[in-house]
Amino acid sequence: MSQGNPDIRQQVEANRGMAKKLELLIPGLRGYRTKEDLRASDSLLRNQVADKLDHAKDNLQQLRKQVAASNDLTNLTVVGSLISQVQALSGEVRHAAQGYAGWVAPIQINESKLNRLYDYDYSFVSAVFQFDDATSPGKLIYDGSAPNSIQGPINGFARTVADIRQKWSQRMEAIEGIALGQ
Repeated sequence: MSQGNPDIRQQVEANRGMAKKLELLIPGLRGYRTKEDLRASDSLLRNQVADKLDHAKDNLQQLRKQVAASNDLTNLTVVGSLISQVQALSGEVRHAAQGYAGWVAPIQINESKLNRLYDYDYSFVSAVFQFDDATSPGKLIYDGSAPNSIQGPINGFARTVADIRQKWSQRMEAIEGIALGQ
């Protein structure tokens, strides 16, 4: 997806065992194998994104400890709410239905549509990686003597989480559109 992170689809293809490589040679199994590999790639991608969200949540929990140590109950509530939102989003991403590429799947999804969806995920994944980076301890500092100073960043994080959730919703709508043959 970027220069530092190779395309997961390529990693899945490179890790095919002999049985999977044989499936690619058999005309009736080739499509099945390709779709299953894309499904595996999607699962790996979603788990990595959920891991990043969990890491950002951990960063926010460190901030919450600092806020609690300063007895800043107003910001404590806001940070706690943000942590809950990030945790819920992480669970949705990690545990979303994967679909099925079985022999006689009731819904036909072609490889080009799956690849377009995977490419579409770039903005979603990028937003999550940027959010994780923005919440890192060196960039997120709480000053107990100026508790209002954290409100701007927290409000920005809340908007970012809402944006990520919107991107996730758009992804799910795209999947449903593909599933309906659009």
